[in-house]
Amino acid sequence: MTGAVDGEADAFVGRDETVAEVMAGLGCGKVVLVHGMPGVGKTTLAVHLANRLVHDAEVQLSVNLRGYDPDRPPADPAAVLDGFLRHLDVPGSRIHALGLSARAALFRELLGDRRAVVLLDNAASEDQIQPLLTDSPTCVTLVTSRRRLVGRADALRVGLDVFEPDESAALLRSTAGTAAVLDDAPDVAAQLAEVVGHLPLALAVLAARMRAQPSWSAADHLERLLEHRARLRLDDGVAAALAMSYQALEPASGQMLRLLTLHPGRDLDLDAAAALAGVAPETALVQLKDLLDASLLRERSGRYELHDLVRLLAADRVRDEDPAQVRRAATARLLEHYRSLVAEAAYAYAPTDRNQQGMRREPSDRPFASSTDGQAWLDAEWQNLIATALSAPEHGHSSYTTDLSVILQRYLDAAGFFDDAVSLHLAAVDCAATDRLRGRGHNALGCMYWRLGRYAEARDAYQRALEVARRIGHRSGEACSLTNIGMCNRHLGGYAVAIRFEQQSLALFEAEGNHSGTATALAGFGWAKLRLGLTAEALDLFRRGLSVSRELGEWSFEQAHALVNVAAGDAALGRLPAARRGFQLAIDHSRQLSFALGEGEGLNGLGRLHLAEGRIEQALDCHRKALALAVELGSLPFVLEVHNDYGHTLRRAGRYAEGMHHHQLALAEAQRIDDRYELARACAGTGEILAAQGLTTAATDFWWRAYTVFRDLGCPQAAVVGNRLATAGHRLALRRQLPSA
Repeated sequence: MTGAVDGEADAFVGRDETVAEVMAGLGCGKVVLVHGMPGVGKTTLAVHLANRLVHDAEVQLSVNLRGYDPDRPPADPAAVLDGFLRHLDVPGSRIHALGLSARAALFRELLGDRRAVVLLDNAASEDQIQPLLTDSPTCVTLVTSRRRLVGRADALRVGLDVFEPDESAALLRSTAGTAAVLDDAPDVAAQLAEVVGHLPLALAVLAARMRAQPSWSAADHLERLLEHRARLRLDDGVAAALAMSYQALEPASGQMLRLLTLHPGRDLDLDAAAALAGVAPETALVQLKDLLDASLLRERSGRYELHDLVRLLAADRVRDEDPAQVRRAATARLLEHYRSLVAEAAYAYAPTDRNQQGMRREPSDRPFASSTDGQAWLDAEWQNLIATALSAPEHGHSSYTTDLSVILQRYLDAAGFFDDAVSLHLAAVDCAATDRLRGRGHNALGCMYWRLGRYAEARDAYQRALEVARRIGHRSGEACSLTNIGMCNRHLGGYAVAIRFEQQSLALFEAEGNHSGTATALAGFGWAKLRLGLTAEALDLFRRGLSVSRELGEWSFEQAHALVNVAAGDAALGRLPAARRGFQLAIDHSRQLSFALGEGEGLNGLGRLHLAEGRIEQALDCHRKALALAVELGSLPFVLEVHNDYGHTLRRAGRYAEGMHHHQLALAEAQRIDDRYELARACAGTGEILAAQGLTTAATDFWWRAYTVFRDLGCPQAAVVGNRLATAGHRLALRRQLPSA
């Protein structure tokens, strides 16, 4: 998927009437459905039309839907919308919270009245394209498919057939070096076009072949083409044209074409092609140029891609002409190439990430000079990395999959590619050669489930990691899993259970002398206590955590978290000046580390402090900044917390509609991920806004829901909400439900 429509590599030939009809019929908001057989020029026409339109467009979006890819399944429309929305600057965290219909609705909303051109190439079915079509009056959507799709009632349908004889001649003549040959033998030129069935792809391949051999006459080319068709025993001029061009390649270029089909991704760059062929990039560039000149390969922005028909031909040939040993060696070189570069890129991207320890191989050429360089390479290659990791085990390279599960964990997490990360980590668990690797994969899987708000599944993954760690005696792994299980239980509302797990993990971390783990366990322990209203005990745990975190050095992520925690404990005990100082320290510390989550937590806490001290505008500013950081990071638990705090402050400012919006966002998301604590807060906040507007009856429905959840969780907020219900006249119900004083 790309954010721009590709430019036209060559002069567009033919289809004059079709182009004129389409351009004349393109009113605002049109959908153009182009259908036809393989190789008939659907993509070429669509790209030509798109390039006629893009000069007026604010937004350009293009995607290959892989409807008929021989090696990969059709693109999932939800995944396509994920990519489109990211190009429209929607954070990954917001996207992952949305299902297919919600993503489609947001896509339509964002395009609105913006002038846009969207190219949906190689569509498989109605179901695939429907969510990708917009109602925007200023958007033109171009769809290509081998099938006749219905699309929408107002769609403009274009059925492409093979070229007319004059169009075939024009294409052959327009190719440099062929005009003179064809002028001398127009009848032979017509026969050439007839043999390949006037199919544009085959004509382009044939013309490239003629350009490469200018000393041959048109009759020579015709005779050779007929010989190839006879030898193939196929009444298929297309196959003959492709085969003839393939056989005319230099041996090294032919092998390059064959080996390219071993790559499981959608495209590749020069270095990956060189690795497959086992040659220097300079040599690979010459071979790739040969393939481009023969029209057997497409190049887009420095990346190379095979047409489906060419891929089928080359895939057959690689099995016939290259021994298994050669194919295995090519795959091994490709994986080693990616394995080396991804470790360097990930290290440049996040040099403090502990997962990278031991993953880089020495000596290193350090090809990435900065974090930005590392991220740029990962952004370009992450889909290929996932594809190679998923296919590696079947080629006997399971260690590649388990390595990438570790190396890519931070990047995929930060970039918000959670679903793809789940696929990778599941594959790593399945093919892990040792229990330790399997346990590591379960922990990574749990982290992604956590990000997706699938807390129960995260807890199960962490539980499996715990079982593995205990079986092999991996004490640090056991302690880490216990902490994570405690965290999941806390967000699922099981505070007493969470405390038990945190106590166990704390004992193990302290015995191991693991200061980082100890600080993390103390934080989880403290938050479970705080949720139950045991504020003094929570503050003591938070202070211990801060003390331990300082053993890690002057600057650490653990210390940033600990500063926030201590400030939260101080605030809960009414120690507002101390809390204000603590939150500001946390913000400053986090900014020094470029630690966005710590900064956001500090800002949100400071916003609550400003509100408590009557500084509403300052509070709103803090919440606004915290929400931007939370959404960018994709931390769903934190996003919910900020939405509820923001909604509460907006209510205090008298901005009821805005406050209701934030509480309702929190409520919907909390229901989806089963975060009962934030769900109760959202209900309580919604009730307060309704009551402030005189809608007491509606408010009591939300208060009652909040009360029952807080009561079941054992949270002290149950008493507060219970008092609101009592004031609203629900004393009889409360006498049956509230505990006696």
